[in-house]
Amino acid sequence: MRYLYSLSLVLAFSLQAFSQQLVSAQFLSNVTKAQLRFLTPAADYDVDAYKIVYNTTDIDGSPTIASGALMIPVNTTCDQFPLVSYNHGTVLMREDVPSRDNGEALIPKLMASVGKVAVCPDYLGLGDNPGLHPYLHAESEATATLDLIRAAREFINDSLTITLNGEVFITGYSQGGHAAMATAKYIQDNNLGSEFNIVAAGPASGPYNLSGTQSETLLSNAPYSNPGYVCYLLFGLNRVYGDLFTTYSDILKSPYDQIIPPYFDGTYPMDSVNAQLPARLGDFMQDTVLANFANAATTKNHPLWQALIKNDNYDWAPAFPMEMYYCTQDEQVTFGNSLDADSAMKANGATMVSAVNKGSLSHGGCVFPSLDGAIALFESLETPCQFVSLTESYLKEKLQMFPNPSLDRVSINGLAEDESVSVELYDLKGRMVKSFQTVKNNDELDVSDLISGVYLVRVENNQVRAVSKFLKL
Repeated sequence: MRYLYSLSLVLAFSLQAFSQQLVSAQFLSNVTKAQLRFLTPAADYDVDAYKIVYNTTDIDGSPTIASGALMIPVNTTCDQFPLVSYNHGTVLMREDVPSRDNGEALIPKLMASVGKVAVCPDYLGLGDNPGLHPYLHAESEATATLDLIRAAREFINDSLTITLNGEVFITGYSQGGHAAMATAKYIQDNNLGSEFNIVAAGPASGPYNLSGTQSETLLSNAPYSNPGYVCYLLFGLNRVYGDLFTTYSDILKSPYDQIIPPYFDGTYPMDSVNAQLPARLGDFMQDTVLANFANAATTKNHPLWQALIKNDNYDWAPAFPMEMYYCTQDEQVTFGNSLDADSAMKANGATMVSAVNKGSLSHGGCVFPSLDGAIALFESLETPCQFVSLTESYLKEKLQMFPNPSLDRVSINGLAEDESVSVELYDLKGRMVKSFQTVKNNDELDVSDLISGVYLVRVENNQVRAVSKFLKL
């Protein structure tokens, strides 16, 4: 089911849905394949971007809402699409998230342009969700992702003219690599494979071994490129567990205990925090905190060690193909995380995992080589696109509805002289509001009783059917 023709309309609508996960969906923007080909020559489709608001759970299991982005390939003759979950990297500003059509939203758009439906959660504490983001909290990363997938499926099934083929692929970069790994592990640990059929996962440059390789940043006191990340981790995990500190002066030296916390109100970028901090942790963190943490490196009986261990996600055995991409000059997330995961997973009996070196690149330079690797992995395993038949292609090319938009009457033309079709109109909640039988070429259809808005129009004969959009004035 696809568009009968292109509509040069800018649609801006908000859909209220009474369903298990979906709260609302709002059209954000359209980007053409010609525009996307400046970044990837493989772009085959235009892409529509939506903001999705959905029901999920907070860190304590209580109900809350969150937001995320959904990217849909459009103007395509493909029959069904797989779904890719892309988890975004570290952001501190509440509005710097995919549902606001930010810069990183370009990545799931590129994925949609090569034939995938892409979702991208904002996470708790970002976008529409209140409070401080629980940075690198594995469980909420996973639940925010899975509930977004559920909400996206509802929206697609109820309101769009595409279908999903049931295959799920998972990827993400940096914090998103950790979130992608957390999501894949959560699905397997909780026996959700029948609901989320993971065909493959490709997390990239994620801190999977927080209590091991990544904790060396805390132990070494070497200069670190993003000291604000350490504050983010401590503040976020303290929100979850509540036992890391009582006041900011418990963990931060003066004047940083006064300077830094206001930057975590959701209105500042991480660069602003980094600019206020020395590069060495020992210059802004309390000596007793670092000493106690180091002294407990063997016993792991310090609250921070326990929090890190709870959010490790490297030591398990995926039952599906997984490639973990890394670069050897990564200054933010040491590539040892990927090597640790590869070693632990194989020791646990996993047979379809590998750590993939994408070169001697920095953290920023590693993004696109890693995601190219993930897309290549996914396309080697996904079910090939099933194209529509020649008959339906002909129907789409020749059939036209006019005038569109219309106030009271529309006609169908392009049918053969002796051909007739049925025409059904649906509102954007998927409810049929009008139907016409045995419609022939240039027959006028009365739509004057419909309220103004966008409708889905299904035209069908006894062999094929096609779907488009119609604007009632």
